[in-house]
Amino acid sequence: MFFNEFKYFIISTLRAKQLILWLILFPMVMGILFKLAFNGLTEKQFSFKVIPTAVVETKENSIFREVIKGVSEGDDPLLKVRYTDKEEAEKLLIKGDIEGIIFVDDTISLTVAGSDMEETILKAFTDRYLTQEKLITDTAKKDPSKIPAMTKAMSDEIKVLDEEPIEASSTDRYITYFYNLLAMVAACSSVTGLSVVTATEADQSPLGARKCCSPTPKLISTLAVLLGSWAVSAVCMVISVSFLAFVLKIGFGNRLPLVYAGGILGSITGTSMGYMIASLVKGSYEKKNAVAMTVSLGGNFLSGLMVAEIKPVIMEKLPLLNELNPSAVICDSFYYLNIDSGYERFIGKMLTLAAMTAIFTAIGFIFTRRKKYASI
Repeated sequence: MFFNEFKYFIISTLRAKQLILWLILFPMVMGILFKLAFNGLTEKQFSFKVIPTAVVETKENSIFREVIKGVSEGDDPLLKVRYTDKEEAEKLLIKGDIEGIIFVDDTISLTVAGSDMEETILKAFTDRYLTQEKLITDTAKKDPSKIPAMTKAMSDEIKVLDEEPIEASSTDRYITYFYNLLAMVAACSSVTGLSVVTATEADQSPLGARKCCSPTPKLISTLAVLLGSWAVSAVCMVISVSFLAFVLKIGFGNRLPLVYAGGILGSITGTSMGYMIASLVKGSYEKKNAVAMTVSLGGNFLSGLMVAEIKPVIMEKLPLLNELNPSAVICDSFYYLNIDSGYERFIGKMLTLAAMTAIFTAIGFIFTRRKKYASI
């Protein structure tokens, strides 16, 4: 009987339109929108490239030309320089072919068209040169051979980003939005947990009434439905992770199997939360569902899905809330898996989710056991 209950619950649940919408189609749509919104932003905002720059010389400055040569050559150049006149340089700047124009006259000046990272680096370079101009001039007069070493030192000091590869990590700065999306899938798995009550309680559905009259022990029936809801939620999570990883090509690093494991455990926690909510909230399925979705989406909001800046604020002002919010714990588990070379914090979050699952399930059992009805 247990196997039959388990099998038929899974079959009937997979036909539910609400399940398909919230746990399969909605994450796919959100994933596509996130991909379109954040695609290339990490590379544009955080990845350093050689800066195309125009130099306009109205007065010869051999020392500055030597400095420019030093920062535009070698294995890791700072600038890609082209010498031109003022009119041509301004056209290139308007077209976006260069990031700035360095004018060489009695003094060195800079013109840029924006305030991005490249323009900031150019300003730092020219300011650094002007600050050390006398030192460079004196060095050129005394020992010109030291000029390359000075230009290299200038270039090294101006670099604002260093590439430090982190083992097993994704380099996408917006990956946390996709972690939160998976946390949303897990939290919204609570809709499947509602079925543990509605499919086994006589006052919730005709199916529940028939089961209460059947010879199958209620504990066996409840366990079959609970495990079936866990299995359905796990399948939906696997579909979501696979869609993000293999269709949208979201980089989860080289620990993808653990992302699956974390997501599956998170979905089981979300399902158990739904079971607990359904056992505590009295009334119709619609009422239980409204409470479950409010709790789930509220947790997603507090974990940073809608507003990424809210989670650090909560972590600073009310850190206990993040520890008690299943969505935040799930998101943190993915985050630690990405940034840590070890597994200690990831395992800690997994243990927290396991404890939450046990507590939610126990509460659900306590409030649904041995219910009696005046009539069925």
